Amino acid sequence: MTKTQATPERLHVAQAAKEYAEFLAKFEAKKTTDDCFTPPEVFAAVHEWAATEYELQDRRIVRPFHPGGDFVAFDYQPGDVVLDNPPFSIISKIRGFYDARGIDYFLFAPSLTLFSTKAPTMLVVDETIEYANGAKVATSFITSLEPQTRVRTAPALAQALKAQRPVKDALPKYVYPANVRNSAILQRISSVDFRIPANECEFISELDSQAANGKTIFGGGIIMSNAKAADLKAAELKAAVESTEWRLSPRELQIVERLNKSMAHTESPNTAPLFA
Repeated sequence: MTKTQATPERLHVAQAAKEYAEFLAKFEAKKTTDDCFTPPEVFAAVHEWAATEYELQDRRIVRPFHPGGDFVAFDYQPGDVVLDNPPFSIISKIRGFYDARGIDYFLFAPSLTLFSTKAPTMLVVDETIEYANGAKVATSFITSLEPQTRVRTAPALAQALKAQRPVKDALPKYVYPANVRNSAILQRISSVDFRIPANECEFISELDSQAANGKTIFGGGIIMSNAKAADLKAAELKAAVESTEWRLSPRELQIVERLNKSMAHTESPNTAPLFA
């Protein structure tokens, strides 16, 4: 028996260990978007912004999605505004429930699938919230409080959420000369065919200016000729702009033209349903 071979007994032990690990994994708490309990400071920031933006000071703010709550059986009163973080997996159904009953709401929503909620108004906010269960979710919002607007940004709300992030030490940022690159930087042009001949580059571990500060090039790097640095710059620009452009069909161009005409002949904001 060679050193790489295992006895039947060892195989049995390894298999048992693997099965036990799989058994324990069944009981691990999963970080799902439906268990994203909102940190109090985040909710407070959203509450303050929404109350000011929509003048909700005289209206009751309710949270039917608190742990253990039942949003369908909740005792809603006239004038209530639901301000809460609902389960994202059924947010479209929740939106439909409130719209059908004329209950106003301002709800947390997943940024990546925001438009699929088909809400009266969708607020695009570029902010990732770390929830109480450790899940980090790109979060935006939907509301019924601004029916004249379909889609909007909310810079002040984004800033308020950003202010609630845990303070972390800022990582230093380094910019290398055009003639110097490491493998991490060259990964950015991996979609472009680019080559550096052996006689136009040399390996280096640090720059002289770095040595004085006790720094090195992470993972090592190369220094190249001016001609190759210019070629690299062109490759970086090409990699940055390579993308697929989806074009409008004749049917979609007709929609744009209809919207153009509607805008030209409508004096008041159009509040017609966005989604047929």
